[in-house]
Amino acid sequence: MSLNWREIALILSELPLEGSSIQKTHQIGYHALVFEMYNSGFGRWELYVEVGTNRSRLHRLTAGDSFPKPKKTVRLQRFIQFMRARVEGARVVSVTQDPGDRLVVLQLDQHGESMVLVFRLYSGAGANIIVCDGEMTILDLLLRRPARDEMSNRPLVLQARTEPIDDNRFPVRERIPGSSFNEQIEREYRTEDAEGELSRLLAQVTALKEKELGQLRQTIATLERRISDTSSYDSYKRSAELLGASMHLVKPKTEWVEVPDYYQENGSTALIALDPSLTAGENVEAYYKKYQKGKRTLQNLQEELVSTKKQLELTAERFGTLLTPNSMGVVDVDLLRKACGGGPLPDTRKDPLSGAPGLRFMSGPYTILVGRNAKENDELLRQWTRGNDFWMHTRDVPGGYVFIKSIAKKTIPLETLLDAATLALLYSKAKESRKADLYYTQVKYLRRVKDGKTGLVIPTQEKNFSIEMDDKRVQRLFSTGEHDPSAV
Repeated sequence: MSLNWREIALILSELPLEGSSIQKTHQIGYHALVFEMYNSGFGRWELYVEVGTNRSRLHRLTAGDSFPKPKKTVRLQRFIQFMRARVEGARVVSVTQDPGDRLVVLQLDQHGESMVLVFRLYSGAGANIIVCDGEMTILDLLLRRPARDEMSNRPLVLQARTEPIDDNRFPVRERIPGSSFNEQIEREYRTEDAEGELSRLLAQVTALKEKELGQLRQTIATLERRISDTSSYDSYKRSAELLGASMHLVKPKTEWVEVPDYYQENGSTALIALDPSLTAGENVEAYYKKYQKGKRTLQNLQEELVSTKKQLELTAERFGTLLTPNSMGVVDVDLLRKACGGGPLPDTRKDPLSGAPGLRFMSGPYTILVGRNAKENDELLRQWTRGNDFWMHTRDVPGGYVFIKSIAKKTIPLETLLDAATLALLYSKAKESRKADLYYTQVKYLRRVKDGKTGLVIPTQEKNFSIEMDDKRVQRLFSTGEHDPSAV
């Protein structure tokens, strides 16, 4: 609710406006300004002015940084640029308010130049903050209103109020004992701001929760459907075996062949599709490849389904923590702001890498993950690494994948690369020779091999690295990592 004219008059009566100088101005959103003021007899103080909203008002700020100001615009707007260039440094000579009106006029002295600062503390179209010269020609204004002929270089006419004042229509709200009216108004609006912000944040986080959980549920449904579609991969193996047992029945360049089905009784037969461009043996081999691919695909889908279900559980837990009041009945507003884009949310899991396969080591602030076999390599690559993480592997020698988890805006130091290279050597077939050539690149530059073995990748933009076993380095790494007795 906006201030009425009597409340504005009471606010003005408590403010040390006359004789104060405007030291600095700030634009808050698109409808409010904060003036940093200085009065020789009062000291430094701040004035908040908001127009054009259902909360139009002016009052002194006493709560400092705790006052819930609307988010500042990143780029300086036109009007605040003007205020900083022309109005800052001016001294308030006089303050007037017409009885019965929410119009406040400040006469300013800018080092000998007369200026007028007008506050129209309305909620509707007439609301504005206007700066004029001594002749009441508009220099600039917060809200340009061409329909009202209120633009730069146009005269501003302040019409005097002619209708009688209704003494009972706009009373001053009930006073709170022990505080000034400025303090009361600031406290009331600050409370309303906090409550309004909390309601908005709860609604936004609830919508975000439904969106994220909905996407995860949709992913789970898709995975379950793909698993159902892929689960019949055994039929490729059956076709390969039946075709292999009856290759003598296959005629060149035919698309179908009918063969005895020894999986069935009573002399049943099976009709098998063929690729006419392939020989009988090549068709058998093609069916076996389809079987192997289907088997790998099903395994990967099942692992991804387990991981997604776990992610759904953790996401629901995270939002539950955000939206549930604590033992004091209070919801953490800072976390809600971060969830809505005001900064990174802390991970509700104590250990974000809990459940990762393979081994984990620390190299300074960097985490190193090591896969010891194809399955762990593949799962680490699919579920536990991101594009900017680094991948390392022995060149031309079988071994585990080593991943260095990246840290934003930090370059991985040489010592961490040496630690990762030592682990790549330790978990490879080159361990006995105690030296090896390696290569490394970022995960985003890895390309999976179509129809290749589990976890098989081809690196691009890779860099070469040579390493020799360093027993002291190994001992240090194992003092900070998950111990694998078979490695040492």
